[in-house]
Amino acid sequence: MIFSTQLLRRLHIFYLVSLLTVIEVYPQSETHRTENWITNSGVARLEHSNGYTMLTGFFDKVGPYTGSTALTDLVTGSTVDTSMPKVHGDVYLTISDGTGGWYVSGFFDAIDTVKIRNLAHIKADKTVDRTWKPNPDNSCTALLVSGTTLYVGGYFNTIASQTRNYIASFDLTTGNLTTWNPNANNAIQAIEVSGSVVYVAGYFSAIGGQARSGLAAFTTSTGAITTWAPAVVGTFSYNIRSLAIDAGANAIYIGGSFTAVNGLPRVNLAKINLATGALVTAWTANTNGYISKIKLSGSTLFVAGGFTLVNGITRNGIAAVNTTTGTLLSWVAGLAASDWVDDFIIVGNTIYFTGYFTTIGASARNGLAAVDATSGALSAWAPDPNSSVSSLAANATNIFLGGYMNGMNWVNRPDGFALFDDATDQAWPFQFDLNGGVVYTIAVKDNILYIGGQFSAINKSARRNLAAIDLATGNVLPWNPNVFGLSTTDPDVYVSSMEIKDNLLYIGGKFYAVNAVTTVRPGLAAIDLTTGIVNAWNPSVGDGKTTDQFVLSIDITGNTVYAAGSFALLGGSQPRSNLAAVDATSGAILSWAPVSNGTVYKIKVAANAAYVVGEFGNGIGGSIRLHRVAALNLTNNNVTAWNPDFVNGDVNDIAIGGSDLYVGGYFDSVAVAPRPGLASFDLASGSLNSWNPDAGSNSDGGYDINALTTSQTKLYISGSFDYLGLEQRTSYGEYEICPATPLITDNGSILSTTATGNLQWYENDILVPGATSQTFEINPLEYGVYSVSVTDAGCTIFSDDFVYLITPTEMTLNGQLKLYPNPTRDEIAISLPASSGPVEFTFRDMMGRTVKTIEGTGSEHHISVREFESGPYLLSIESQGRTQVRKIIKLN
Repeated sequence: MIFSTQLLRRLHIFYLVSLLTVIEVYPQSETHRTENWITNSGVARLEHSNGYTMLTGFFDKVGPYTGSTALTDLVTGSTVDTSMPKVHGDVYLTISDGTGGWYVSGFFDAIDTVKIRNLAHIKADKTVDRTWKPNPDNSCTALLVSGTTLYVGGYFNTIASQTRNYIASFDLTTGNLTTWNPNANNAIQAIEVSGSVVYVAGYFSAIGGQARSGLAAFTTSTGAITTWAPAVVGTFSYNIRSLAIDAGANAIYIGGSFTAVNGLPRVNLAKINLATGALVTAWTANTNGYISKIKLSGSTLFVAGGFTLVNGITRNGIAAVNTTTGTLLSWVAGLAASDWVDDFIIVGNTIYFTGYFTTIGASARNGLAAVDATSGALSAWAPDPNSSVSSLAANATNIFLGGYMNGMNWVNRPDGFALFDDATDQAWPFQFDLNGGVVYTIAVKDNILYIGGQFSAINKSARRNLAAIDLATGNVLPWNPNVFGLSTTDPDVYVSSMEIKDNLLYIGGKFYAVNAVTTVRPGLAAIDLTTGIVNAWNPSVGDGKTTDQFVLSIDITGNTVYAAGSFALLGGSQPRSNLAAVDATSGAILSWAPVSNGTVYKIKVAANAAYVVGEFGNGIGGSIRLHRVAALNLTNNNVTAWNPDFVNGDVNDIAIGGSDLYVGGYFDSVAVAPRPGLASFDLASGSLNSWNPDAGSNSDGGYDINALTTSQTKLYISGSFDYLGLEQRTSYGEYEICPATPLITDNGSILSTTATGNLQWYENDILVPGATSQTFEINPLEYGVYSVSVTDAGCTIFSDDFVYLITPTEMTLNGQLKLYPNPTRDEIAISLPASSGPVEFTFRDMMGRTVKTIEGTGSEHHISVREFESGPYLLSIESQGRTQVRKIIKLN
């Protein structure tokens, strides 16, 4: 039903008011994207063109972010489940929980979005156990599940909010810390259980109130320390890293770094009586380097570590000895003398191990390998982590890895060049041989990738600094302009920037000629995209005789080519100080001529200004700009008033996306607003946006952003950062660029928004089917809360809420009310102006029904909402004939 404005005035029963939503919404996403691939090392330069993003730098692999654990296939080593929770930090130890899940320990702060520190349980359903957060204050290096008990050892002093020095245990039925408290005086490295006794090893000299030299035993029933006390001596005090129990032989094997046991020489490996602690003197298997891990398999003891000799016989990193005699077996895994092994597990008749090595025999293996436990033959299992793996665990079908990596089985990009496809969030599937060259810039049109840089060949086909690649096949196309220096062999030549306009590729760089050395086009040129022939457009950077003057960046707006770089002349005789504007058709040098006292590295042009980055601390456009960034008027040669203070640093790069300017660099804040290394400004007003992204947010000062680029929907960043949010993503990241927050206006019973795109209206937080236009008709006799969303390229932004009330009183309180917390679980605290006097609080649900009414006096109030169902409510506050309304959210 449509109601006239006159009728509504006659009724005089309604008002419409805008309220802020509980969660503030920004024009850009502050949270990084999690879908995109990343690199294994630094990224120096970024550029986006028509759906593809170029990365160049010091990396040689790219791939998806996995966190520091991975579940791999038992046979092939391929990553089998990318939905596993992602651990953000270093993992030192992984073990099976026996029910399909895993325990992980190390140095980390979160898993997925769950804040949890250093020790966690990943359940069989691939979720983090949120009810169990022991949060030890340091790493755990020993984990053992025995029955309903989890034993934990390591370097911690506090766990589950209680003091436990280096060792503790948990009841797996309740998840609670037990009262068992051996109170060691140094780190625990290994824990094993045999029958009713738990054996522990490490660096300690006292535990359970008794002196012990790195080995001790406790009863499982009472937790009391036993009299079992082998005396272990080492160069570095006690250093026992691994235990293996042979219950049938009534023996325990110890491995580590030591020189004697019970007064007798034993170097790094020994066999001890399980009951008495006496050394088994007939068994000797000395190594010339430390032992990191030992495990039993039948009558064979496998030992691993950093050694090259066992009993004086060559064995590198891993070996097998007889459990009865200590005799070295003939089994060999194929490691080299410089290799070592950190951890291994035995599954069936296969030994999976991790350490420092790049080959096994003649086969490439990147720190992970599997060999036959009988023959030593290498298996096909070959995961490829992008950093080292420290621990392995297994179930019936998978090997679970933990370490220092954040990606697995990535694809090679050996020339430090990668192209990411926006459509797939993955790397373009092809790579090409740059013959030692480098790509600086790209442009994409009609399924063709144009690359410019400093190279002499692509896939062994001669291409001088400019080439075209078929995006569908990866093949180099015949298009071959050739960009030269003063000669055809001049090596000091490059293309640094490219833009496409119509059917021309405009290029800027350090070069002298295009097509042939006689076709002189210093620093700037325009090339036909079909033929590769350079046209007559020739602004002629520099003196026309050398390449000492050059262009580093170009941007095209309308019919004007803007150029920035290191030059003093254009057109042979017209003075220009590192900045210039050129007619894109005629090549005429335009009058725009700001003076920069130093090289300008980047120029991006908006509707009202040209934004530049460079070395112009001594002056640009008639003023001083200390932070390497400035905005220049397009109608004169002066800088604009825009001059943000980037505190404790400078700007490295800029990019324009939508209505915003993005600025990256090394700085702490913009004036008093914290913005570590990354900020955005409104292009129309020049004001700093409230956007404060999560780049480097979990690191210690790691926020140096060195390069930026944008597409219509995303911001791409690179730099020296360690984290994006909670995730340990280094060097590269992406953010959504969302549409602006839609605004709602009212005209009687019609709500309107000027936002365009994919619109959707909501009533009482419920989507209204079919309500997708710029207007929405409401019923003025019904109570309601309305909002509209706009979606573009997968990014959705909601308007502020409009609350429609049926009431005879108009709201006049203006921002004097404070209400918190919101959302809330238990109660709402409300602070009113001191002169409020009597006040009435009315809670209504989204249908306008009164849920609760409270009366009071004064300015401070606390109201319980425990009895409310979860969901949104409206709180009306009436005092002295005035009303104010707030939306609140009740949580369970």
